[in-house]
Amino acid sequence: MCVRGSKRCYNKVMKQDNKITGATGERAAAELLRKKGYEILERNFQTKFGEIDIVAKPHPRGERSSHLGGVTVFVEVKTKTSDEFGEPWEMVNQYKLEQVKRMGELWNIKNNWQGQCRIDVVGVWLKEGQVDKIEHWKKNFFKAKNL
Repeated sequence: MCVRGSKRCYNKVMKQDNKITGATGERAAAELLRKKGYEILERNFQTKFGEIDIVAKPHPRGERSSHLGGVTVFVEVKTKTSDEFGEPWEMVNQYKLEQVKRMGELWNIKNNWQGQCRIDVVGVWLKEGQVDKIEHWKKNFFKAKNL
């Protein structure tokens, strides 16, 4: 039971708010990627290590460099509602990159993908529940492990 004003109630409300904020950011990120010519292959891919927010593939003409068309992109979405705790890309440290890479390798196995992969970050800033700003950073390339 949630007693108004209790820590338990506050935590429950905060978790729900965070889910709504995260879902809003992920929808905005997927839309941005589509507009940039990416095909969204999967959203919220669940593994024992966590979740990949978006798995996408750039269309060769959607990227400046056509050789990127054979790349699978694992996208970490960071949604901010304030300026606290730095910029979205600063929230993705080396540990998180390794975690996304491990999850990506599981996606590769499940989908029999052995090509090149990349981890990107999309930062979404919300203001009063609406997207105020959105940015896409291309981060790390890695080769899928042989199956």
